[in-house]
Amino acid sequence: MKQVKGVFGVLVCIVFFQSLPAVGEATNAGDVEQKLAAQWLQKMVKAIKTESYQGRSIFHNGNRMMSLKVIHGMIDGEQWDRVVHLSGEPAEVLRKGDKISCLHPESTVELSAEKNKLDAAKIPFFDAFNDGQLAIPDRYQLRMGREGRVAGRAVQLINIIPVDRARYGYQLGLDKATGLLLKTVMLNRKGKALEVFEFVDIAIGDVLSKEDFAPGKGVKWLEAAGVEPSKEGRDSSESNDVSDSVVGPAVQKIGWAAKWLPQGFNLAENSIRNIDGVSVNAQVYSDGLAAFTIFMEKLERVENIEGSKQRGATVALSRRLAKPNDHFLVTVVGEVPMDTAMQVAASVVKD
Repeated sequence: MKQVKGVFGVLVCIVFFQSLPAVGEATNAGDVEQKLAAQWLQKMVKAIKTESYQGRSIFHNGNRMMSLKVIHGMIDGEQWDRVVHLSGEPAEVLRKGDKISCLHPESTVELSAEKNKLDAAKIPFFDAFNDGQLAIPDRYQLRMGREGRVAGRAVQLINIIPVDRARYGYQLGLDKATGLLLKTVMLNRKGKALEVFEFVDIAIGDVLSKEDFAPGKGVKWLEAAGVEPSKEGRDSSESNDVSDSVVGPAVQKIGWAAKWLPQGFNLAENSIRNIDGVSVNAQVYSDGLAAFTIFMEKLERVENIEGSKQRGATVALSRRLAKPNDHFLVTVVGEVPMDTAMQVAASVVKD
């Protein structure tokens, strides 16, 4: 990971799990809205386990737009998904239960964990519904939005509003008939859309078979035996990047820590990864909805490789530590505001 533009292969998918906070007796209008919006989200989680569907969608991230075909169904008691890139180089993402494979022409990279950061499959909530429940962290409020239409179907909009400036907000469009998620928008603090995922047509309730999930022309399913990276303090909810799935010789962990984190973000993974042939220490932090990763690497020589970049909602920022440790580079990558990433990076110190 020698420069900021290289880390955009390490993107953080949005996920949130566990159980919705218990909602007691509503005491004001805000409580009523919170409870009603939570009920809609519970309907969404149930729908992903009971409904099959296939449709075409668009994903807009910054100045990049992709068109996709998405197929979802229950096969042999497992959730199966197939995401086909309809624009650009042929590529597909297949999920069978907790096994995810990213297929490209004549090659594939297979992963075997719940949360993965797949640049080729940068789809909100693609892997967020393996559990039967869903949590909205304390640092967000739920509010009912207006009614609308997506892919010709009536939807109920749900707003997820951050209570501080350290994270983004979200708007979800849920199918009124089934509760399925048909649209997601990630918003900055001014309400500007940074990322949009939206179905343009969808058929719900089709009977699907294994053949519907077979790779199409131009890509192959090749079973790949990956090597798991060494882990320390690893949380089972987090996994490795598609570019980080093969590891070389064991590397001694660098002692370092971030002295400032946004309130509500906790350590989800602590690992050593191999990125572009370089061994890098990585710590993933999540507030239950948003996430970012801090990478620390030792430089072969002191060089000016600091910088920052943003694509849609994803930011990447690199800086060298202050002397005498300026031969170490820290990089923060995630779907958080640039100001947040800057504060986190500036707080990192070597033990």
